[in-house]
Amino acid sequence: MTISQTHDTVRAFLNKDLGVYVPPEQIDVQLHNAQLVLFNSYFQNPKLPVRMQTDLWGKSIRVDEALAPFKEKYEFNQILTPGGVIQLPNDALHTLLVYTTKYSNTLGRNVYYQTEIIPEDELISRIESQVIPLDEFGPIGILGSEKKIQLFPEQAADGAVYYLRTPAVPVYAYTKTGRVVTQDVGNSVDLEWGDTDVMNIIVIALSFLGVQVSSQDVVQYAEAKIQQGQ
Repeated sequence: MTISQTHDTVRAFLNKDLGVYVPPEQIDVQLHNAQLVLFNSYFQNPKLPVRMQTDLWGKSIRVDEALAPFKEKYEFNQILTPGGVIQLPNDALHTLLVYTTKYSNTLGRNVYYQTEIIPEDELISRIESQVIPLDEFGPIGILGSEKKIQLFPEQAADGAVYYLRTPAVPVYAYTKTGRVVTQDVGNSVDLEWGDTDVMNIIVIALSFLGVQVSSQDVVQYAEAKIQQGQ
C-alpha cells in the first residue's frame, strides 16, 4: 500500500467514528509509533532451533517475511575494527548474526567463524576457559554502548554483521491551496511493510488516535480501495 492509500484508510475511519480532521503530520507520527510496536512484537517472538520449532515453523516464516525489508548486511575489515571494536551503522536496531573470516592457506579459501555474542558476566570464564580456548578463529563478542560490539581476542578482524534496521519514518508530503490538499509524491515515503502488515499498523495507529476497529474492517476497506486503484 502507498502512503496515500494508508492515509485514506486511516482518514476514512477517523471521519466515520470521530468526525474530526487530523493533520497528515499527526497521522504519520502515529503510523510510525504503530510500526515500531508491530516491529518489536515480531522481533520478540521466540525463534527456536529448527529441530524444535515444528509447531512454530509457519509462524517463524511469517515473522521472517514480515521483517525481510529491514534486514541489512554490514561488512567490516581490519582497518574498520581497531582493537576488535565493530561500530555498527546508525540504523542498526537488532543484531542477528556476526561472523569473522580468515583466509586458510590449507583450504585455499576464506573460512567463516560465527561470533557468539555473550553477556558480560560470562566474559572472564570464557576468556580463561581451557575447554574452549579463545582464539582469532572463533572469537566471542559483547554488546557495548553506542552500537558497538567488542570482539575477543581484542584484535582487528574481517567479517560481517547481519542486522535489522529501523523502519523508515512514513511521510505524507503535500502542498495545500486553500482547503485543497495535494500529495507531493516525490517527497512522500511509503511504509516498507507488506500490505497485510500495513493493515495491522493502521489498526494500531487508529487505536492511538482514539478509534477502535477490527483488522477485518480495515482489510475490507483497504482491499476495496486498492481494487479501485485509489
